[in-house]
Amino acid sequence: MTTQPCAADASWERLDGLESRAKELMAVQLLPFEEAFRLSYEAGVIVPVLRANGKAIIDVRCGALFFKRVLNDLRGVHVLLHRGYTSQAAAVAASLHENALAAICLFSSQANIDALLKSDGGEIPWSPMQMAKMVVGYEGKVQGSKEFENQWRALYAHYVWLCQCKHPTMQTTLHDTTDTTLKDGYVVMALPNVRDQDLPYKAMISIHSLVRVHEAIQAFASALGYKDSLPDDFGFAERFTKAKETAWNAFSPFLKAQNPVTIERTWFVKKYPPVK
Repeated sequence: MTTQPCAADASWERLDGLESRAKELMAVQLLPFEEAFRLSYEAGVIVPVLRANGKAIIDVRCGALFFKRVLNDLRGVHVLLHRGYTSQAAAVAASLHENALAAICLFSSQANIDALLKSDGGEIPWSPMQMAKMVVGYEGKVQGSKEFENQWRALYAHYVWLCQCKHPTMQTTLHDTTDTTLKDGYVVMALPNVRDQDLPYKAMISIHSLVRVHEAIQAFASALGYKDSLPDDFGFAERFTKAKETAWNAFSPFLKAQNPVTIERTWFVKKYPPVK
């Protein structure tokens, strides 16, 4: 029995070629972010080694477990962005956000470590919103103050935006069809998005991911006794400082760029507007 030829034949295999081509194009489009990703990862690999200096003020082993996930997620975001799968990169970036906040909470308080260890199912005992408030508190903001309220809302808004990207919303679903749009419709198939219009979307996911990684690295270093001054063992301080600088330099051209995803009409913005 013969099967009638169709477009699906070898379509799975063809994706390899399409993704290789996307990687070549993305290497150029996302080049400004490359150094920031590389240096952030390198600083993240170095920071656990600082524990050997014997200055730790808290047991970092629980937090380090989640920090390892942060580094895996960072790599996952990079790989997906460079293959043209932007919304899928956002899904991993949302995971990175949660793992980074969990790591920060565990690096900041022995009571938080105890709460985690008492969790019967091994679940993090705090919601993303609770962790946002906890992290802002650890940064020294006074609970109930205007600064505290606005900063935790801003931090949580980053997570809401990533969730808007990864969840089945009309914004991202319609945007994701632009890579297969034809004159009279669109094709239902997987395809990397290499369009210039998608670049602000990729840039926003990149900066959200990098900033969360930087905050987790800073909290890890603080837990190891380096709150006020970072050591330059293995070039740690230099790499970390440059990672933050290059990340913002790469993102600055996109500050006013139109992004296909917005949270302006979401429940969170309506319920928790900025405090004036």
